[in-house]
Amino acid sequence: MSATLTKFELKKQDLELVVNEKTLGKLTTNAEQVKAMVEAALPNYDISNYDESNIVFAKQDKAMLNNASKALNDRRIQIEREFMQPFVKFKSVVDETITLIKECSKKIDAVVKQSEENEREKKQQKIEAIWVSKSFSLVSLAKISNPKWMNKGESLKAIEAEIDSKIAKINDDILTIEAIGEDVDLLKSLYVDTLNLNSTIQYANTLKQNRERAKAEAEARAQAEAERQARAAEAKADYEAAQRPKECYSSPRSEEPRVTAELAPDTDTTLFAGFGLEKDTVTAVITITDTPENIELLKQTLDFGGYEYGIEYK
Repeated sequence: MSATLTKFELKKQDLELVVNEKTLGKLTTNAEQVKAMVEAALPNYDISNYDESNIVFAKQDKAMLNNASKALNDRRIQIEREFMQPFVKFKSVVDETITLIKECSKKIDAVVKQSEENEREKKQQKIEAIWVSKSFSLVSLAKISNPKWMNKGESLKAIEAEIDSKIAKINDDILTIEAIGEDVDLLKSLYVDTLNLNSTIQYANTLKQNRERAKAEAEARAQAEAERQARAAEAKADYEAAQRPKECYSSPRSEEPRVTAELAPDTDTTLFAGFGLEKDTVTAVITITDTPENIELLKQTLDFGGYEYGIEYK
C-alpha cells in the first residue's frame, strides 16, 4: 500500500454489527380461541359417529376439515412473512456485505500466493545449486527431495545437511549391493529406482533362489537323460546280441605241446588229449547253458588247453 495514498481502511471493530433499535415483534391474534373452538368441536367428528348409513356426511365433514386446515396454515405463512420482513431485509444486507469482503480478500490472496510461489522458486534454485555442488549423479535431486524443505522455517544449512546424509546412505547401500556379488547391475538399477535397500536385498534373494532351483532342475534333467541313454544303450546291446548271427569260434591246435610229462608205458593218453599229445581224436557236442561271463571263461579255458572247438549260440 502506497504511503502517499489516503484511503479508508477497514478495521475489525468497524465491522461489528450494532443494533440501534430493536423492537421485539408482538402478534395479537385469535389463534388461541380458534384452537379452543376446534378442541370443543372435535368430538362431533369422532369416527364412532359415522357408518355406512351416513357415509355421505362423513365425506363432507372430511372435506370441510381438510379445507379448514389448509386455510389456517396458509394464513399462518402469510402472517409469518409479514412479521419476518424486517429480519429478511437485514439478513440480505449483511450477506451482500460479506460477499464484497470475500471478493476483495480473494484478490489479495492471489497476490500473496504469487509472492510465496516466487519465494519457493528462489529457494528451490538455491537447493539445486547445493545439489550440483555435490557432484552426485547416481540419482536425481527430485528422488531425495523433501516437501518440508519449502517451509519458511527450514534453513538451507539444515537442507544441505540432510542432502549429505542421504548421499552417504545411498553410497553405503550401493556398497552393500556390490558385496552380494551377483546380479549387481540389475540390483543397482532396482535400488536407484526405489532407494529401498530392504526390498532390493529381498529381490536379490529371490533371484538367487530361482537360480539355484533352475540349476538343480537342470542337473536332475541331465541325470535323468544320462540314465535314459544308459538304459537305451543297454537295451540296444541286448537286442543286438539276440539278433547276432550264429558264429563259430575255433582255436588252432598249438604246434608245440602246452605241457610236457613223462608217462608210464601203460598210461591212457586220451586223458591228455587236450594238451597236444599224439592221439586219435573224436568230435563231441556238449550243450552248456550259463551266463555270458561264464561262457567266456569256458572259452578261455579251452583256448588255454589248445582245444579245437566251435560255439553255436541259441
